[in-house]
Amino acid sequence: MARRLQRNGVDLEPLSLPRGRPRVLICADPGKAGALRLARQLRAHLAGSATVLGIENARSRRPIRSRPDLLVVLGGDGTMLNACRRLGERHAPVLGVNFGSVGFLAAVAPQRAQEVLDAALGGAGECESHALMRARLRRGRRVLLDTHFLNEVVVLRGASQSMAEVDLSVDGRAVCTYRGDGVIVATATGSTAYSLAAGGPVLSPRLDACVVTPVAAYTLDMRPLVLPGNGQALLRTRAAAELTVDGHQQRPLRPGDAVEVGPSARRFRLIVDPRAGFYARLRGKLRWGLQPGPGEAVIPG
Repeated sequence: MARRLQRNGVDLEPLSLPRGRPRVLICADPGKAGALRLARQLRAHLAGSATVLGIENARSRRPIRSRPDLLVVLGGDGTMLNACRRLGERHAPVLGVNFGSVGFLAAVAPQRAQEVLDAALGGAGECESHALMRARLRRGRRVLLDTHFLNEVVVLRGASQSMAEVDLSVDGRAVCTYRGDGVIVATATGSTAYSLAAGGPVLSPRLDACVVTPVAAYTLDMRPLVLPGNGQALLRTRAAAELTVDGHQQRPLRPGDAVEVGPSARRFRLIVDPRAGFYARLRGKLRWGLQPGPGEAVIPG
């Protein structure tokens, strides 16, 4: 069991890498301006302290087979989610350098990448341990999909449907039927992503919990619901719909299909910049606590 640290109310773990020359894989999104240039700079910088396995296209969906001790991802949060999926059951920590627009997961600024990476390789690195969840799609007795997710699973109405109707039960007990555009089940990590945009609450990464958030609910009584992370939620569709897992895996749903969501034994270790903890990222990315300037709000007359 890793020794736990706490800074600014967030649990951290000291980063432990193999001694000698750790194996580092760099994944860069070629669609992000400057990402490939920084990837080459980091490769040259690491030549004396690590074994660089190469620079990969971060948009690839192929599983990572090279067994890195540390993965460096240059892109946005979508790129980080893709990297998490490509790692599979490997437990390599990931350092995300933000070339996107928000960056809760890709949380290291490009100008800080070299310093944070040096700290990680020098034994002074710290990481957040994020819980993953498991999703299984069942059609009758068949399991059509069995996967893990870091952010969310989403059930949305089918293209030919005017409304999604999804029954929710928790630990075998009926809760409600969501009617609207769909339903999101998000981890604490994913609470700052699609769920937040749909009106869900922000959950601290310290919480062992998930949140069920309706998307464009048909009635105002449909509200987000926070559930314990060790519970078992089941979403059963009444009409044709679409299932999306972390924005990458998509499956069509038929009436009667069931999506089971529960805890996973796997975790995602995110190397963080000590200057940009979770609450600092909330304030910076969501502009919490900032006073509006002149002309920023228009009040109808």
